[in-house]
Amino acid sequence: MTDQDPKLWKTPKLVTFLEKAVLAYRQGSPLIDDDTYDHIYLAELQRREPEHPFLNKVEVEPDFGSGRLKHPVPMLSTEKSYSVDETRKWVTRILKEANKQDIDEIDIRIMVTAKLDGLAAMLREDKLLVTRGDGIHGNDISSSFAKGVVDAGNGISGVGELVMTTDYFEAHLKKLGYAHPRNICVGVVNSDEVNEDFVKALKDGAVRFVPYSTLNRWEGSFAELIEDHDTIQQQIKESCEYPTDGVVAEITHSELKSVLGSTSHHNRWQIAIKQRSETKEATIKSIIWQTRRTGRVTPVLEIEPIELSGATVGRVTAHHAGNVKALQLGKGAVITVERSGEVIPKIVAVVKTASRTQIAETCASCGRALTWQRDFLICTNHSDCPAQVENTLEHFFKIHGQVDGFGSKSIEKLVAAGIDTLEKIYDSSEEDFQQAGFGPGQSKNLRTELDRSLQVEIEDWRFLGAFGIPQLGRGDSRRLLQHMRLNDLAKVTKEEIMAVEGFAEISSADIVGGLTKKWPTIKHMLSLGFNLSETPLLEESEAIESPIAGMKVVFTGKMLQGSRDQMKKDALERGAKVQSSVSAKTDILICGEKVGPAKISKAEKLGIRIMSEEEYAVLLQDQ
Repeated sequence: MTDQDPKLWKTPKLVTFLEKAVLAYRQGSPLIDDDTYDHIYLAELQRREPEHPFLNKVEVEPDFGSGRLKHPVPMLSTEKSYSVDETRKWVTRILKEANKQDIDEIDIRIMVTAKLDGLAAMLREDKLLVTRGDGIHGNDISSSFAKGVVDAGNGISGVGELVMTTDYFEAHLKKLGYAHPRNICVGVVNSDEVNEDFVKALKDGAVRFVPYSTLNRWEGSFAELIEDHDTIQQQIKESCEYPTDGVVAEITHSELKSVLGSTSHHNRWQIAIKQRSETKEATIKSIIWQTRRTGRVTPVLEIEPIELSGATVGRVTAHHAGNVKALQLGKGAVITVERSGEVIPKIVAVVKTASRTQIAETCASCGRALTWQRDFLICTNHSDCPAQVENTLEHFFKIHGQVDGFGSKSIEKLVAAGIDTLEKIYDSSEEDFQQAGFGPGQSKNLRTELDRSLQVEIEDWRFLGAFGIPQLGRGDSRRLLQHMRLNDLAKVTKEEIMAVEGFAEISSADIVGGLTKKWPTIKHMLSLGFNLSETPLLEESEAIESPIAGMKVVFTGKMLQGSRDQMKKDALERGAKVQSSVSAKTDILICGEKVGPAKISKAEKLGIRIMSEEEYAVLLQDQ
């Protein structure tokens, strides 16, 4: 065992890691797979302190930054069973209470449905869609419907999940490198501007809110549930077109459900039954250490090829260096590998540990000595590490979104030729690109695209988010720039960032550190004259006297009195908050020509004021 083995950790450290793992999973970027979480880390806490508060509280969903609402009834977690014996124990507890209440077993029926593997939410009676949050309060994500999320229940209220159909994911998005449909659902909810990869999925109706009450179900007795334990699970999951994480069994006897009640964590009358996917043992040949944009170095296990779930598997993720230490992985270790239809191959268990745990000491890309940061290895050579430089440059052009030709292959060629900073790229001529190995035509195109990127208008928050500053993605960049100007960030303090709602102390410190390192580059790029549209400051919006000041407005359809972008800009200058889609918080929907009936219908249902372009112009004249 090593100092990274959870068995050697003190309980506070173990709980802290579990909390981080839960949050990362809910945000769509898991640190470890479900089984490693359940059977290694969570199991250690259960063994050590069965009554620990962490085990008896609802796993908190991330805060998506929208309106926070209280649930009509708590949205709790679910007790879990991984075997027929554990399900039988649950049945015994139910029957014990039934006997106390003089309720005959023959009067108690069991209902089993799929346990969807998506983003948990509740469609309320007032038709607001709210995330589970902490079980008591959640975020209003009703705007997801306006983005294109389909209400599969056609208005049926109740608990459900935002999911993507498995077939669509396998056919269109898995090949692009996305690990799981759940990540896409989180991305749709959490972004003001939906990733272009997801836009088609939304248009095709593949992303849906599915109430549990609409799913196929099995009904029977306790005896049948135990006797056909595996068969029932298989039948339910095969009948479901969405990703699943097991099945949920619950009793339907209303009186007994009321008596059983719930803990602070789960309903006693309900249990999730989970089953492992197909697994196979494999021997590790070596560990490949890959350096990411942020400097994190992640391990990928190269294994003796195995056939698993219809595919040849040669590589398995190990997530981070701490996991490699904790599980004592290395050449010769034997692991049990799982590969379901939705996720990349992962470790389920370690059959035989390595005689020597292999942990990288230097970065494979630049040779710099690595340092530990919690469970992660970090290459601190941020400015000269080729892998970090390439990934950082690629990130800028990807987020900017208006520059073609600067994909991974082009970036790799540029860095190899010494054109390894944004400053150098934007200063390069066609001749410089030709000397770097590009043809005359491609060199001309690259220079043309760079010049065009300076002229096309982009939002200042997008520009800021493109620099890859830790804790400062596009959403947080926009939130920050609603309170201070871009140039003010040169000397911003941690305390000033913390004063903005949604920024905690640790993330604020990370942002200040990142801005300090990146500011020379940001300053240089600003000097090139990018055409940036400023994010309106909230204090200025509130001070503006205008008929639409402080209102949330949406523009839709083809406008006749000017471009839609110009009308949005004008509305922002008048103190309005321009939204990309209709939600329960929208005040006015301004309609041009050829507006889809669905958007009008949604606005009418929500009681939103609908105006023509002409009526909107009259309203502005009232100023």
